[in-house]
Amino acid sequence: MIGRTLDHYRIESKLGQGGMGVVYKARDTHLDRPVAIKVLPSDKVADPGRKQRFVQEAKAASALNHPNIVTIYDIRSEAGVDLIVMEFIEGQTLDERIAGKAMRPAETLKYSVQIADALATAHGAGIVHRDLKPSNIMVTEEGRIKIVDFGLAKLVEPAESSPDAATLTARPPTQEGTVLGTAAYMSPEQAEGRKLDGRSDIFSFGSVLYEMVTSRKPFTGDSYLAILTKILNQDPAPPSQLAASIPPELEKIILRCLRKDPARRYQTMADLKVALEDVQEESGSAPQAARAPSRWRRWAWAALLPVLLVAGFFAWREWRAGPEGTPSTEPLRATALTTFPGIEHSPSLSPDGNHVVFAWDGPKRDNQDLYVQQIGAGRPLPLTTDPKSDYNPVWSPDGKQIAFFRGPPPAPTGVRSRELRVIPPLGGAERKLADVRGQDFYPAGAYLAWSPDSSSLVVTDSPGEGQPDALFVVSLETGEKRPLTKPQPPVFADTSPAVSPDGRSLVFLRRTSWGSGELHLLPLGKGLAAAGEPKRLTPAALRADFPAWMPDGKEIVFAAKGSLWRLVVPGENTPTRIAYVGEDGMMPAISRPQPGKPARLVYVRSFADFNFWRIETSAPGAPSSSAPVAAISSTKPEYHIQFSPDGRRVAFNSGRSGDPEIWVSDPDGSNAVPLTSTGAQGAQETMCPQWSPDGQLIAFSSNPEGEFDIYAVPAAGGKPRRLTSHAAIDICPRFSRDGKWLYFSSMRSGDYRVWKMPAAGGDAVQVTPNQGGGGASESPDGSSIYYNTVAVVSSVWRLPISGGQPVKVLDGVVRFNWCLFENGAYYIDRLGGETRLQYLNFVTGKSTTVARNLGEVGAGLTASPDGKTILFTRMDASADDLMLVENFR
Repeated sequence: MIGRTLDHYRIESKLGQGGMGVVYKARDTHLDRPVAIKVLPSDKVADPGRKQRFVQEAKAASALNHPNIVTIYDIRSEAGVDLIVMEFIEGQTLDERIAGKAMRPAETLKYSVQIADALATAHGAGIVHRDLKPSNIMVTEEGRIKIVDFGLAKLVEPAESSPDAATLTARPPTQEGTVLGTAAYMSPEQAEGRKLDGRSDIFSFGSVLYEMVTSRKPFTGDSYLAILTKILNQDPAPPSQLAASIPPELEKIILRCLRKDPARRYQTMADLKVALEDVQEESGSAPQAARAPSRWRRWAWAALLPVLLVAGFFAWREWRAGPEGTPSTEPLRATALTTFPGIEHSPSLSPDGNHVVFAWDGPKRDNQDLYVQQIGAGRPLPLTTDPKSDYNPVWSPDGKQIAFFRGPPPAPTGVRSRELRVIPPLGGAERKLADVRGQDFYPAGAYLAWSPDSSSLVVTDSPGEGQPDALFVVSLETGEKRPLTKPQPPVFADTSPAVSPDGRSLVFLRRTSWGSGELHLLPLGKGLAAAGEPKRLTPAALRADFPAWMPDGKEIVFAAKGSLWRLVVPGENTPTRIAYVGEDGMMPAISRPQPGKPARLVYVRSFADFNFWRIETSAPGAPSSSAPVAAISSTKPEYHIQFSPDGRRVAFNSGRSGDPEIWVSDPDGSNAVPLTSTGAQGAQETMCPQWSPDGQLIAFSSNPEGEFDIYAVPAAGGKPRRLTSHAAIDICPRFSRDGKWLYFSSMRSGDYRVWKMPAAGGDAVQVTPNQGGGGASESPDGSSIYYNTVAVVSSVWRLPISGGQPVKVLDGVVRFNWCLFENGAYYIDRLGGETRLQYLNFVTGKSTTVARNLGEVGAGLTASPDGKTILFTRMDASADDLMLVENFR
């Protein structure tokens, strides 16, 4: 294997071997960085069900953003080899660090607090490690902990090497679950195969702590059954009998972790972390029996104290500034501020940085309201409870008001009316300031910003029918609105305002299309009046949004390309990514630094991992006899899959190479190669691949220059050819049955309609009337086209090509989940909380259910030419949580 190249990973050396496979050090030739690659033996992942569980759990682990958890970069199958690509760590495992020698209590506490912090984050995300042991904990050369192998225990088979290393997967007689984990570190409930939660990891962590302070495992035996018997029935010897230097409080913590009954252990890893931190602080203080200093020593200390304080201040300033006044190079660190079910977004910090207000659809995910969270304490408090959606909260600079919108939920497109309101931060009487109206741009609709003196707000509103949305200044006292910007077509809207701390500049997003825009800088005069013309700061292709000012007013932070960036303004400067934090980040909010308290950054970490799943049937439309199985997956989103006419290949949209591009592969995901390299940014931005009837071309839509157009590329590879260049959005092409025409969705007439043009390019004509349309496909006999409305749950219509009125065929179809097939069509609908794969027979006009319980489906449904294999898109992991960065600079 050494010297071999798997995709763009060149294997350099072997790092180790275990029951799950071999770990190698490799070089990522694309990014020129070292990585670790775990190669999984084929016999371990041959079972599709077990491989499916492995993929799901590895994806969940890859979603964790924590400095003490190893980062998983990729999961893939390359040339028949299943592998995991992860962060390469210079250091040693914790069992190598122990190596039969007990660790000092101070060192144990240093490492254990980091372990507890990482596991608290994992538990908050609903992930239980299940195989915590010293060999799964790395210690870097700098003394930083890295926990590895999250969720991989579900694939491990019994090992033959030794009882201590034995790992079990046998199903116990109770049939309640599978026994997972390494025997010597299992919890009692894990050994019995019972349902696990975070308290199982707490027991395993207690075993690790025990070994750290004594160099011995708490439970040993001649076989794994002997070990499990002790875990279930015997208590270990107190650690102080083996290590006299252990602090009594640390021993109490370890023994409490190792209690047989989960209800008598620490109930959360977060509480355990606090207990360890308390011991760490106490062990660093002077002994209680120490003699008090004599009077002359107190006088000496009193005289020296001012000198020490001054010296300490300058030492701190030098440390913080670095050599020659350069900024500190200490890495930024992001920790989860919220990990609630549902979606949290639009954070805004209080002026002192101690509280954050945000929008959340609530514990039941039934309505979007505003919540206030004190940083570092307790649960969030609901601020609003109106049945309408409340969103986009912004804290006033004087701390007295929170402004927000109330109205219908934001939608991907469309004009909405909403109320601009203010409310005291601790709740109380709301006040309506104004009605505003304008386009919605997911996920927060219009946007808000306060003036520095808290006397007015900047808001997006419509100046009138047919005119682009503009920015207006709204008086807090009277609710009166006056225009601030005057965009002209083809600009869509001015949104995302951010007023500088001194009130002299405004940064905002000038949207040049639905999918992109450019940040602009507008000089301001007295009373937030425009004092010049806007100047462009970023190109449309960067797709920047959500600007926020740094407290010194010299830089802005914004979101672009799935990361957070910063830019010095004004001037000719280049944006740079923020290192260490901001992955999948958007909506940054920055607090003002307080005396002795640096600024805080809060942002939304938002991602959704969609992959392709397979359903097999015995005949077109026949009910499937088995559950869906994972077909094609990566740790990046995949959408819009299409079988080739001969059924031997599939084309799909994937972000696995960094940018969303069109890929082709075998139907099982093997032999995957990128077909495009357009440089478009953001989820679903090079999308909707469609094979020509002869299989020679693939048409698709993309926005490499900021606007969506239709392209075509040879299926065998080559340079894409642009087929449309209209200023409006053109997306999702579909070939006619004879290959001479391309149908596509366009906003050329102001809303989505179906248009068509010659497949080789040329003038386009509108096909559908005014009720809108997308995803058009010709019927098998070429007499009609079928299309759907653009709602998330849409209607399907049929329109005769020769002329006539459209006829509704179906309601309740999930958008982008309609696939014509010979004498019928597959589609996915949503009945209550259940998603189903249905088959509509055109002859009988009746639908039959092919499969149920498909989960949270995404965009993309396709069937093989024989109609027996169906591939659909499903969300396997997602997060919309708030992240906190302390000491942001």
